[in-house]
Amino acid sequence: MNPKWVLGVLCVVLALPGSAPADEKNVNIAVVDLTFIFENYGMTQALEDLFDRRRQAAAAEAESKRAAVEAKRKDLLARKPESKEFAQIEEEITRMQVEFEVWAALQEKRLKDDHKRWLMQIYTNVRNAVAEIATESNIDMVLTYDKLTDDAPDSVALRQQILLQKIIYFDDRIELTQAVLARLNEKYEKEGGATGLRLGMAPPLEKLPGVAAHKPLRIAEVERPRD
Repeated sequence: MNPKWVLGVLCVVLALPGSAPADEKNVNIAVVDLTFIFENYGMTQALEDLFDRRRQAAAAEAESKRAAVEAKRKDLLARKPESKEFAQIEEEITRMQVEFEVWAALQEKRLKDDHKRWLMQIYTNVRNAVAEIATESNIDMVLTYDKLTDDAPDSVALRQQILLQKIIYFDDRIELTQAVLARLNEKYEKEGGATGLRLGMAPPLEKLPGVAAHKPLRIAEVERPRD
């Protein structure tokens, strides 16, 4: 959407009933669909692919480790319980199982930590893009809204969706979603796109003012392999 729309941006005047201070300032407000931006941002989509590949690689490695333990157990069954080899193989199986548990826990922690840091990076990028466009367009406040969908399974779920709506009505002239998304994807491609992303090199978490908790993205996390 062309940001020139801002010439007609909605102005909300904050005033006490019955009086209007001389120094009162008009507040320019715009809105964005944060969920839509997150889902269609190129970085989010690329990270989803990277996390999915890592999950698959971890699952394949876990299966290989389980197969190795199973092979040792079969070897154990072929030995006499009173033999020296039986005790040695049994000890080796225990060692392999312990190593597997440690490996699985480490894989899970690494993925969760990476996921958290990249999620914050995505939010930071979105926030910065919103701030840039808002500053350029003399906008004082940008609100986020959720689109009401018709895929609720029943009236109870639909009612919950309705009650969670943050904004009931806004004029399309104050909609910034497409402008923000275009800015994000343009900058993302200029910085190298997916070729510049490395899961093991996730940026450190930033402490931002006014940052609230968000639901996790659909970026896949590895499930801890079962023995």
